[in-house]
This record gives sequence, structure tokens and C-alpha cells, in this order.
Amino acid sequence: MKKTAPKTSAFKKLEKKAAGCRVCPALADQPAVLSSANGNLNAEIVFVAEAPGRLGAGRTGIPFHGDKSGENFETLLAHIGLSRDEVFITNAALCNPLENGSNRRPKASEIKNCSQFLKETLELIRPQIVVTLGSVGLQALNLLLGTKYQLNKEVAKKLKSPEFILFPLYHPSPRVTNWMRPLAQQKKDFKKINSYKKVRT
Repeated sequence: MKKTAPKTSAFKKLEKKAAGCRVCPALADQPAVLSSANGNLNAEIVFVAEAPGRLGAGRTGIPFHGDKSGENFETLLAHIGLSRDEVFITNAALCNPLENGSNRRPKASEIKNCSQFLKETLELIRPQIVVTLGSVGLQALNLLLGTKYQLNKEVAKKLKSPEFILFPLYHPSPRVTNWMRPLAQQKKDFKKINSYKKVRT
């Protein structure tokens, strides 16, 4: 059993550091979405998506909550018998990138600036499996691992790294589920996650 108290204390420090970060000029006025609302610090599975959405986490402070992407994510989690209480959810960029009032893709520099927060989060939680949701999430893991994985080639594949299994999946946004990877196929992709879990002693 993992010790929770030291983890909680360390995570609080990381949360405070993220809240005070002003490294990215375009994101300096946006709150970092990193708190107890992200999930379980003892999670076996960590999901890494793109960035908080304007109508989702950027508004609610809870990853994948408050918009259609969040609804789809909840559906996919439930499909494999998991709840938010059992996993941890974070993003390649912790702040909501906006352009003309709409969500935009995080810049490479913004992903790089946030990579230390992701690194420390993964070192703290020590998950068995890291599931990236979308190409930006995978880009963030490539940066940490020194790899060059491409989502279209590695989707739903088990990729081993020294500390965890990397499992790249598509993002559950309406744009993706409507045009690139239907929700029915994403359910099949998610089903593979449980087969990679092992009992930790």
C-alpha cells in the first residue's frame, strides 16, 4: 500500500508551484488546472490530455468536466468499469490556451514549459499505465521520454518505458469522435487498458 500523507504534502507543493507559474506569456492570466480535483494520487492509471478546455476544465477546474469532451470521457471510463476516484487526469499544458476567445492547440514552447510539472506528477504518483489522449498528450510524453511516437501509428498499442506502460489513444473531443475516431472504436481502444494492469504488491 502506498503511503498517502507524504504524497499529499508533496502534491500540495507542486500545486502551489503550478498556481504561481507565469512562464508562458499567453497563459499567464489563466489558472493552472492542478489540484485534488485531478484525481487519485495512488492511481494505477494516469491520463494525459491536451489542455483545459474553455467550457470544460478551464471553467470548472476539473479535467474533462463541463463539456462534451468530458461527457465522452466519462462514458469511456464507465465502459471499462473505472471512476474518476480511481484515476488521475492531467494535461500537457496546465492552463487553457485561448485565441480570439476559442480554444487553441498549445504551442511546443508551452508544452515544454509545463513538462516539469508533468514529470514531477508522474514521479509522485508512479502509475502502472500512462494513457495519452490525443497527439498533444503524446507529444508531452515524447518530450519526457526522448521518444518520437506518432499517434496514428501507435494508437492503442502497449509501449514500454522504464517506469510505466505508455498507451496512446485519441482524444474524446466531438471533433475527433465525429471525424477521426468514432466513440464506438474508442470504447474498444479503452477496453485494452485493463488488460495491461497488474496486481501491485
